[in-house]
Amino acid sequence: MNIRGMRTFSMIDFPGKLSCVVFAGNCNFKCAYCHNPSLVFDPESQPEITEKQFLAFLDKRVGRLDGVVISGGEPSLRRGLVSFAKKIKAKGFLIKLDTNGSVPEKVFEIHREVGIDALGVDYKAPSGKYSEITNCKIPELAEKVHSVIRFAIEKKITIDVRTTVHQVLLSVDDLKTMRQELHALGQKEWTLQQFNPAEIIDDNLLLHKTYTDSELVSIADSFGDTRVRGLKGTIIRR
Repeated sequence: MNIRGMRTFSMIDFPGKLSCVVFAGNCNFKCAYCHNPSLVFDPESQPEITEKQFLAFLDKRVGRLDGVVISGGEPSLRRGLVSFAKKIKAKGFLIKLDTNGSVPEKVFEIHREVGIDALGVDYKAPSGKYSEITNCKIPELAEKVHSVIRFAIEKKITIDVRTTVHQVLLSVDDLKTMRQELHALGQKEWTLQQFNPAEIIDDNLLLHKTYTDSELVSIADSFGDTRVRGLKGTIIRR
């Protein structure tokens, strides 16, 4: 694993569990609003945490943390992900995998070999705009993401499907289409995440108006089964 960051304690990243979060370097998406550009373009610029160091940290957290969130970047790109997950599970921790869904076969493998306890899926755009929003030309990209969501539903894996929203990138009609696509997949719950004007890939987004928290809540009200995470990171509509 190429671990390029860690959050030693979190009460929000693994729903209902106390966890830590590790961040894998590299990503095959180049989303304009990404607030981890260093992990996308230059992960080696970030201090590396070796597996040995992380597993030693976990030994000290047995009985104090419930689980580990493996995030990124995009962890499914890492060759050592399955063996890393096995080592975590062997210590008695639950695993939540955060993924963009572009490598479904890796998600399936981890669940088959290790057992995924929860999934976080970044659902980027309606099918017709997936390559545009992610700046990624993987064939049938939206279908790959959809297959991960269907898999989680079929295997009864707890899943958090979330979308970062900026008005320039996703119109209300786009969001309506995404809500319809999720319903067609059988996924009811969905979280709209407010755009965070921090360090991002495309600074041009900072020049344009986006939805306010109240506007996102209004949009979610019209959809049903849709939560809103506001600018401060807290859920403002359940």
